[in-house]
Amino acid sequence: LVSRRAVRAVEKHNDPVEGEGWMVRLDGVEERLAVSRRQLAAVREALMS
Repeated sequence: LVSRRAVRAVEKHNDPVEGEGWMVRLDGVEERLAVSRRQLAAVREALMS
């Protein structure tokens, strides 16, 4: 769980080992957090509301 206000971007990520996926970039945090493709729509919807 993260604060909506802390989310700066939802980005597509391509890792040579793990393959393609989606990541969330947070304000003030270097590490990106992985988002399950099954949860991607819910994450985007939460950010739009």
